[in-house]
This record gives sequence, C-alpha cells and structure tokens, in this order.
Amino acid sequence: MGWSCFIIWFLWFSVSKCQQLSNTEPVMHGQIQSPQYPRPYPPHLQKQWDLWVPRGYQIQLSLTHLDIKASADCSQDSLTFFYDEKVLGKFCGQGNSTDHHGDETILSPGNRLTLVFQTSDSTPEHQQHTGFSATYKAIDIDECSKTDPGLDSGPLCSQICINTAGSYHCSCHSGYKLHLDQRTCLLSCGGCIFDKHEGHLSSPGYPKPSPPFLSCKYIISVEPRFIVTLNFRDNFHIDNKDNQHGSSCEGHFLKVTIPGRLAMKFCGTKSPGVIVTNSSTVRLDYHTEEEGLSNGWSLQYNTHEVKCPHPGSVTKGRITPDLNDYFSGDSIHVTCDQEYKLMMGQQEIKTFSAMCQSDGQWQLPLPTCIAGTDHEAFAFCGQPTNHINVYQRIFGGQDAPDNAIPWQVLLSVSGNRGGGMVIGDRWIMTAASNVVERGVVVSNESVRIFMGLNEVTALKKSPLFAASIHVHPEYNNPNSVDFNNDIALIKLEDTLTFNSSVMPVCLPEPGATYDTGVMGLVSGFGLTIENNRQILTNQLKYVYLPVVDQQTCRDSITSARRRSNNIPDLTTNMFCAGLPEGGKDSCQGDSGSPFTLTKDGRHWAAGIVSWGVDCGRKGTYGVYTRVANYLNWIQKTMQEN
Repeated sequence: MGWSCFIIWFLWFSVSKCQQLSNTEPVMHGQIQSPQYPRPYPPHLQKQWDLWVPRGYQIQLSLTHLDIKASADCSQDSLTFFYDEKVLGKFCGQGNSTDHHGDETILSPGNRLTLVFQTSDSTPEHQQHTGFSATYKAIDIDECSKTDPGLDSGPLCSQICINTAGSYHCSCHSGYKLHLDQRTCLLSCGGCIFDKHEGHLSSPGYPKPSPPFLSCKYIISVEPRFIVTLNFRDNFHIDNKDNQHGSSCEGHFLKVTIPGRLAMKFCGTKSPGVIVTNSSTVRLDYHTEEEGLSNGWSLQYNTHEVKCPHPGSVTKGRITPDLNDYFSGDSIHVTCDQEYKLMMGQQEIKTFSAMCQSDGQWQLPLPTCIAGTDHEAFAFCGQPTNHINVYQRIFGGQDAPDNAIPWQVLLSVSGNRGGGMVIGDRWIMTAASNVVERGVVVSNESVRIFMGLNEVTALKKSPLFAASIHVHPEYNNPNSVDFNNDIALIKLEDTLTFNSSVMPVCLPEPGATYDTGVMGLVSGFGLTIENNRQILTNQLKYVYLPVVDQQTCRDSITSARRRSNNIPDLTTNMFCAGLPEGGKDSCQGDSGSPFTLTKDGRHWAAGIVSWGVDCGRKGTYGVYTRVANYLNWIQKTMQEN
C-alpha cells in the first residue's frame, strides 16, 4: 500500500516522512483535525491521513471548520483529498474551496480516502490560521444503481438487484432461476414429470427463438406396462457448430435419454422424427448458451400398452389365468394333471409362474408336464453306464466303446447318411439340413432311424420310423449357403425303452454357457481316414475337441473365403470347435450328430454338427448349431406335438 505515499512524494518535493496506511480494522466513522487545532497550525508541515471503511461502503467526509491560509490555487497551504491517483478536492481559505466553491463535503468513490495537509515554509509573519476540523462516516454504496465494472454496459443483475448493507444480491422473477454466476436469470423450464398417456412438449417460446442460458429438463414417466413414443415436428432448429467431423451438438443441444440405452444428442435442422423408446420412462434435456440462436423444437408423445405373445399351451397341464391378451405386469401359473410332474428342462420344480415383462417378453419359458415314467428317464439323462476315460486322438477319432454314447442316432434320409441324438422317449434332435431337400421337408417315409449299437451293419437290421418331422421355422437354406437355425426334431412312431444302450442326452439348462477352450465330445458315423483315404465309417467314432473363440472362428471363415466362394456366414446361433493345427474334426455324414459338454457328471447337448470348411484342415474349425438358443422352441414343439 506504499504507492499512496509515492504519489505524495511525486506531488510535493519538500515532504516529511510518509505515514503508511493503517493495518487495523476499518471503522465506520471518525473525526480528523489539523495539528494543534484549534490553535494555529505550525509551518513546514506535511501530514497524511489514510482512511478506510469496509468493502461495499464509501466515505463521506464533512469539513466542520476550515481556516487555511489562502493562496492562488492553494499553492502554499492546502488540504488535499485523494482517491487512488485521483485528486477529489484541494482546499484553502476560510469555509470554501478554490476548486469546489461552497462545497465542503467529499464523497469517495470507494472505501478509501487519503487526506494530505501541507503548510508552507515561507511564511514570514506569525501563523494565525487554525487549520481544519472534519468528521467522516461510512455510507452504504447502492451497487444496484451502478453497472457491472467488469462489463462495458448492463446491470449487475439481469432481472432484480437487491441492495444490502455493504453489498447486494440478485434475484429473479417468477418462473426463472438464478444461474451459477449469481447474476443471470435463467428460464426455469421443465423439471416436472409428465405422467399422462399422451401430451405435447416444446422448447420455451417455440417457434420463436429460445432464450439463452437454458437448462431445461422434461421427464415423461407412465406405468411400466406402457411404452412411450415421441413424434417430433419437422420444424426443428437447434444451433450447431459444424466441424470436420460434422455437427458437434455442444453449446446448443437436445438430449434424449432412455433407460438402458445410450443417450442421443440432436442439433441442426433435421427433425428426429418418430422415436419408439420401448420404455415407460424417457428424459429430455434442452440446453442453450449465450452465443448462438435456436428456434427450438416441438413434439407430441403417446403411449401404448406392452403386450406379450400368447404363451401357448402345456400338454397335460393348465395355464392360469387363461386370457386372450397378456400385458406387461400380468403373471401366469402352470399346473400339471394328476400323476404328471412339473419340469423345467431336466429339473423337477414344485411351482411355476412367469411375468410378462416391460420388453414384451415372458420372464421364463414354459415348463413341461412329464409322466412319472418319462420323469424317471430324464432322471438319468446324459449318464452312460460305460465312460470314456481318456481324451483320444468321426475324423481323426477313435472307435466308441459300447454304451458310452447311448444317445447317438444314425439317420438314413433317402439313402443319405446323417446323425442325431435322443432327447426324449419319442424324440430325436438333428440338423435341419438332414431333413430338408431343395427347400422342402422330406417325407416321413424317406427317414429311417437307428440306435442302440455302434456298428452300422448291425444297426440297420432294426430301423425305427418317423411319425412327424419338425424343422425350425426360420431355417431357409435352399442353396446350402445359409445354415442359420440348422435344427430339427423327429417324433418317433413308437415309444423308446431306455436302457444302457439307448438313453437320452440332457438338454441345456436356461442360461447355459459355452466357455472358450472347454472340451466337448463329438461323435458320429461320418467320413474318416483309413489308409490315407476318406471313407464312411462302419463304426461309431468320437473325439474330444475344444470350444473355439467366436472371433477366432470368424477370422478363419474370412480367410477361407479368399480361397473359395459360397462360404456360409457364422451367426450367433452357431459356435465352433476344433484344433488350430487340424487333424481332428467332424465331417460329412456326421451332420446332426451331438457335441456334448458335461456338468455335474451329465452330458448335455451343447451343439449339433452343422457345417464346416475342409474336414480337419489346419486353420479351420467345425461349426455347430448352438442348442441353448433353441430351448424354448424345442420344449414348445415337444409339448404341442
């Protein structure tokens, strides 16, 4: 604070020691008098007073007595008032000022005021002037009457300024809220929840330009059984900043947030049109800044109830309540007829209920009702009496021991060889490609089913016959280049008697996983190598192969396409198994055969041999239908037929 002293030194070359500003607490009022007042003041004098009051106040000083030797421009004796570098007044004479005639009150612009009293050293006669006496007090500054010192123009508050002792604060009119800068009033838009089943929303002032500094929030929330659809008008305009990557949607934007989905930001002049949220709740955030101009947006919203598909029926069971339509939040219960047991997969359950979810899907697939004898059969599914204990080195495999793979089926379809597996006392699961020729399902009479033995010649002496053939409704592969949904079920004319040589494999449990690297058992009566020649085997073969990472398999198929055309696509309904070095694989004649994984000592049908590129070739893998994806369809088909 020594610069005040510097100014005094600059103005007066003959000076006494400068008095520093006080470090004490500011005072609200006081009195100042010239040295020796009311006696005459001495010559050769320079005296300085530094006054200050709290921030937010200014100093009002009143001269109650003035008797200073008069001179032209008060060049000899004077009382001078300073605020920072500015001279506010210079006084001499009696009761007046050479600069401010008749005005003996000084008002400082801020909370500081400096007084300098200077007397001449060239006074020959005896000094008889008594000097001055003054009082001062702190006067509250009315900030609301002033402009913001940080701006060229404009009020401190954008709407309402309230003066307080030593300060001020801003307030806003009804419908507005104060911005974080504590100065600007923002339109307080949104924040309410719209719970009607239809309505209209628009930006403030639409279609006129939106005010700046908007931060609007709108929430549409209806009952969970309804979903919301937004329909924006074509007259859509939100200011956007274009860059080399397109619109940035930063300063001005409309953000639409739907639970469970990535938020969508919109700006520019292209309307979002219709947005089906598939949710009962949606939030809209509208933001504008001081720069830029947006004319805004408008939308209508409506809702409709979420409906689940009819659950169907349960053979030997009953679904309650029996309704024509089931909406989100509705629940169903399943009970079985007397002497039938309620089953979920291969597990008996005591009760069953499922709810129609907000996404229009049932919470759980329907269970089955199994007679006591059927239930006993499922109790030992996937548990052969003879176990293969060693992973040996189908294609590149070994002969299967008797009763080690009792669910294996040999199919003959119009004389062509294929495979399958037992999944129930009248049901065989196989590949759709085995029972569809040129896009048409083969006749029941063209199919022969063999099981119970591992040697083909002996097997063919005891054929079984098909009562019906059920191909997955989305299988469509007339040109053998699309093996998606490659799964079919065959219902037998006669009921099987289960024993150590004929036994069902377990179906996947809901949520079954296929972990990369886990070893699975694949078996079949397809091509194998003997004496460096590929021949159809006369013996059931097996091999253990690991599940392959999906991306690794996809890359191998991409590589194969460089060598050959008409390579099928790999879909999420498929998985791969095999070794990168080749040598072990399923092959022609194995289609429809099982790939099983084990859990708790039971084999479960993880895959169906579907297709592949070059049996056992290095860098290629066998492709299998992912059975777990079809559990609902399998159970429904068996129940309804």
